[in-house]
Amino acid sequence: MASPWKHPDSGIYYHRVGVPKDIQDQIGKSLIKFSLRTKNLAEAKRIFALRYAETQALFEQARSRVRLTPKDIEVLAQRWFQSAVHEIENEGAASSYVAQFDDGSVDDVSSLIIDALEAGYDAQLSWVRPFVDDVLKENNLLIKEGSSEYQQLTAKICWRFRELSKLALDRLHDDWSTTSDEFTSRASEPLSTETGVKVPKMAVILDYKPLSEVTKAFVQYKTDRGDWDDKTLSEALGIYSQLEEFLGAKTDPSSVTREQLREFSVLLAQLPKNYTRTPRFKGYSLHQLVEVAANEELPTVASGTVKKKFVFVKSLFKHAEQEEWADRDRAKGITIPKGITRKRVPYKEQELETIFKATADADRKSDFWLPRIGLTTGMRSNEILQLTTADVKQLAGVWCFDINTDGGKRTKNDNSQRVVPIPQVLIELGLLDYVRSLEAGQLFPCVQLGSDGTYSKTFSKRFNSLIERLGLKPDADELIMRDFHSFRHSFRANTRAFGVPKEQADLIGGWRDQDGRTSGDDYGVHFESFINELKTAVDSIEYSGLL
Repeated sequence: MASPWKHPDSGIYYHRVGVPKDIQDQIGKSLIKFSLRTKNLAEAKRIFALRYAETQALFEQARSRVRLTPKDIEVLAQRWFQSAVHEIENEGAASSYVAQFDDGSVDDVSSLIIDALEAGYDAQLSWVRPFVDDVLKENNLLIKEGSSEYQQLTAKICWRFRELSKLALDRLHDDWSTTSDEFTSRASEPLSTETGVKVPKMAVILDYKPLSEVTKAFVQYKTDRGDWDDKTLSEALGIYSQLEEFLGAKTDPSSVTREQLREFSVLLAQLPKNYTRTPRFKGYSLHQLVEVAANEELPTVASGTVKKKFVFVKSLFKHAEQEEWADRDRAKGITIPKGITRKRVPYKEQELETIFKATADADRKSDFWLPRIGLTTGMRSNEILQLTTADVKQLAGVWCFDINTDGGKRTKNDNSQRVVPIPQVLIELGLLDYVRSLEAGQLFPCVQLGSDGTYSKTFSKRFNSLIERLGLKPDADELIMRDFHSFRHSFRANTRAFGVPKEQADLIGGWRDQDGRTSGDDYGVHFESFINELKTAVDSIEYSGLL
């Protein structure tokens, strides 16, 4: 009986199953290996049993598969086209099927698809790979990527995608004059691999709200309420796409088991670290990400990240129960095991001296000012970098930073919008002189907006490189971490050390949770009447020439 394999060095259990020689060409490898991400034998056996069953099912499918005929390829393409039209016309998914240029424009985009058709398989795959994989999965077919059949299906679906994109664009413009009948006439015909099974011409009308529609409705609900910023929305869409891949987009939410959700959390823990920011992982499915992390033995996401991702799942099922799309909250009470996580720590005085000495003559003003502002105010890097010259102002005679959302600026939450008195030590260093030297606009125009819509993404790379050069970056195997946010921890530690009242520290740093407010907590929210006390608080912290 097959069993988990224990790594002799790490003690972590693995799924290691050899692929029989007669189907190695079809599977594309001689060994299926991936980590079970546990050192506990009982847990490893439980996970292995599930994965081993899936592996054997894959082998059986590979052995029983017959070659697809040219007619099969056409039928599959038409089935995909018919299913996509149903989503466009009945589920409002038109925008998902409109081909676009990189800048989002759609004019004459069909010429690009024609170019791809002429260029060959690789170019075609860049347009339709997810569609090809979906239709194979939906029809229970195993075709090795890159095989002649896979390439033929890719080309056929690429042709169909050109027509589908036009139809989707028409529907977006409320044009219903175009039809799709000529591209779906054979969709109901059986494949040569099917023994006389007829595929219904029309999609089945479901008596429940499928998972894909539930996630779409929940995302719309959160967006309409303004609960999520762009970054959170992107994270939510990513996790829900993976959840739909794992459970099936058309799954009845009431049929989802708690065991399935726990298995999903296990998979999340096997994802490679920083996969969303790694270009080569773009377009990878959940299982492809897990497989590459295991095969290449890459570092995986922290347990805290898994917990954060799973919060989206719990929120989704809680909402589904409330809206009566599911019979009960399937995710209620499921917890993510707390693993060993790295803890962010404040900087020590000697480490601060090293950073400030290294940036004392910095050419870029952001390199000089951001560490000093971060330490003395506790402001986040993106809060500082979003500041404009107009955000440096006097309030009741006190010079302040006004952290707001004017002009599309972002804050972590509503409570992050605040006014922070500028510490005297920064004024003495020449901060106001620097502001006066600028034209109207960004306080630090040398820092460009990152691909995620934040300035901190760009600046963090530069700052992390600095502390690494200075020898302040902890090794990967240490359980601590230092980065720009560590200044915020240092500021909090200083407020305690110098006796700044917690209520004042909360207001300066924006730590108070608005949802938990009492009437007494409203004291100090009106900054204009309270700003002098906050100014006294920040100036009470001594730096003894450190800056």
